[in-house]
Amino acid sequence: MDTTGLRIAAVAASMLDGFSPHAWTDLPPADARRVLLTDGDRTLIAAVWPPEAEAGASAEKVAAAVLAPLLSEAPFALPTVLASRSVPGSLLGTEASQTLMLAEPMPGLPLSTDMFTDRPELVESLAEALALIHSADPGPLADAGLVVEESAEMRERLLADLDTAAESGRVPVALLQRWEQALEDVSAWRFLPVPVHANLGPDALWAEDGRITGISGLGRLRVGDPAADLAAISSLLTPEDFESFFRAYRRIRGGDDPGLRTRVGFHSEITVLEWLLAALAAQDSAAVDDAVALLEALAEITVPEEADDDAAAASTAEEPASASSAAAPAAGEEVPGDGTGGDAAGAETTVAGAREETAAAPAPAGRRLLADDAESFRPHAAPEVDEDGIHTERLEGLHDAPRGDGER
Repeated sequence: MDTTGLRIAAVAASMLDGFSPHAWTDLPPADARRVLLTDGDRTLIAAVWPPEAEAGASAEKVAAAVLAPLLSEAPFALPTVLASRSVPGSLLGTEASQTLMLAEPMPGLPLSTDMFTDRPELVESLAEALALIHSADPGPLADAGLVVEESAEMRERLLADLDTAAESGRVPVALLQRWEQALEDVSAWRFLPVPVHANLGPDALWAEDGRITGISGLGRLRVGDPAADLAAISSLLTPEDFESFFRAYRRIRGGDDPGLRTRVGFHSEITVLEWLLAALAAQDSAAVDDAVALLEALAEITVPEEADDDAAAASTAEEPASASSAAAPAAGEEVPGDGTGGDAAGAETTVAGAREETAAAPAPAGRRLLADDAESFRPHAAPEVDEDGIHTERLEGLHDAPRGDGER
């Protein structure tokens, strides 16, 4: 019988005064083993992080602590770690020591894209949440040592990425030319860096009753280009919903950023290139092949028909030109997707159209009861689910729950 949950609960009871959990249940697996604990009055999450994932968890802990005071009036929650400590591997059945963090559960349900269809008002709530983050003071983030990337630095980094991609010979030349032309429009890349989440996706967003109730996954929080976050959101929404989102975001946040829409389209496309570069660095041939397939699909969608012949001829060359030497557009020629109108809007949806669906997370483990004697476990606590079977970070049925022989 696996008694790891009992051991985690015992450690958690020693970490926080006044918290003596008597029931627990496993949550769906992630980078850490996560256990939902309750003492009947309070429910907390105990997450056990292995050494290879502990740095990311600690980064989120720091980021949330820095951001929370800046968003004290926000209508959504951020991760709150109440205590953490190193736990010997022998106690958890592992070779290496692990880091146990005790945190408040996130309110609401993990976001699913179906929610936007069922509750259209969720689109505006998401726009409000992101506008609030982007409007926060970036100073405390810089003071805390988080990454700060000025507009010129970002542009130079992206140009360097294009050169690296060109040298690999795995990227359609037409895409390299398209992206370099976008980066050559210096006016579009003049922006004031703001706090950005930099890792937005369904796993980082929590919602309930048509409102965003929580934002997690803050391990990459930094000061940078707000368009990167908007590009991530564009992959979650239909083109029509993204238009509504973008209008609401601009209305709520205000400010002057005429190149924002152009950069959103750019970041939406360049994500696939970042996957390729990461796969090349990891020497993961399967991931490289997947990224190349996505890039080829993206080229078919985004490259204008009149450029097809030139792109096909260039892609057959034995040594592709580097991104820095790609041909510039002719005088007066319009760069596709580089304006602030419909072309950019279309670019924001192309990457999503090229992606494949990922498998759903496995269901949580069976239900158990905590007691002094591990052999007395019997079904007790379970994660609360909504009518569609989506797991929350809450427990159901606690008011009638037995406590076992070791009741405190």
